[in-house]
Amino acid sequence: MDHAQERSARDQPDATALIQLEMPESAHLRTAFKPLFFIVLALAAALATACGMLFLQRQAAAGRIRDLEQRAAQLSQEAADLRGLAEQRQAELARRERELAQAQDTIGLLKEYSVAAPDGTVPEYTRLYPDFYAPAWEGEAVAGGKVCCLTFDDGPSANTDRVLEILDRYGVKGTFFVVGNSASTAAGQERMRQIVAAGHTIAMHSWSHDYKKLYASVDSFLEEFNSLYQWIHEVTGVYPSVYRFPGGSINGYDRGVYQEIIAEMARRGFVYYDWNASAQDATVHPRPSADIAADCLRGVGRELVVVLCHDSGARGTTVDALPAVIQGYQNAGYTFSPLHPGVEQVTFGYPKPQ
Repeated sequence: MDHAQERSARDQPDATALIQLEMPESAHLRTAFKPLFFIVLALAAALATACGMLFLQRQAAAGRIRDLEQRAAQLSQEAADLRGLAEQRQAELARRERELAQAQDTIGLLKEYSVAAPDGTVPEYTRLYPDFYAPAWEGEAVAGGKVCCLTFDDGPSANTDRVLEILDRYGVKGTFFVVGNSASTAAGQERMRQIVAAGHTIAMHSWSHDYKKLYASVDSFLEEFNSLYQWIHEVTGVYPSVYRFPGGSINGYDRGVYQEIIAEMARRGFVYYDWNASAQDATVHPRPSADIAADCLRGVGRELVVVLCHDSGARGTTVDALPAVIQGYQNAGYTFSPLHPGVEQVTFGYPKPQ
């Protein structure tokens, strides 16, 4: 190529450059916008994906929260059920412990007074009167505080009507240790029914009240008390569970048999009570009511007082003293309770068996 041609070539503009020179500015912008558009589109897609994932995560979290709340409610209910079951078990355990303590007390008493032979044989009287067993006690125990138990022996009699009226007037419940001879008459039967209807305790005090006959043997004691037990139920519909020895649980007539009697009656479920305050009214001639009231109130100061009074026909002054006795114990802060197996036993002291 000669110099003229080279110069001509240099003077000719490049085609690409001409195209770029001729391309308008908006075309340049459109060309630059294309990568940006794709970047923004990608970012939008990523953001949408992220938002979708976040939404799904929140939905899953909300479902998880609902599941946890339901599980928490279920666990709370299960915990409440377990607490209720634990309380029931604790109450059942306490009841079993009380029963065990009572059984151990009975076992201890039977061991102390048992007359079983070394080979384990027991007296024939244990087989007598298979229906002569105390009903199961299902009431509450009397525990704590000052409690007075008014008891009336040897009835029913004409005085029983007055005793019932006075007890009702003061809202007091008492215990009547009835004798079969007195309870066998039509009037005696009606009074027994009145005793039970008024909510008092009707209890056993032998059929004959004849010390020589009653304490001749364990068999004779069981015979009399079984007869009275069945008679009380026939007349009143109630089986008694409480009894009292005529003359007290230890006296000049029963020293040779009282241990066996106590053991056998305990085995049959019966509970006996002596006393720690007395009207001192078992006298040939009636005592003044003021003296009777003063003697009955000698129990003030004890936690549990069992007062012995008599309900036979000759004890009119004992009935006269009754309002003063009730008022005296009330003024000293005592409440009143009839005797039942839930009341702590008040018994005389006994010498240890030889």
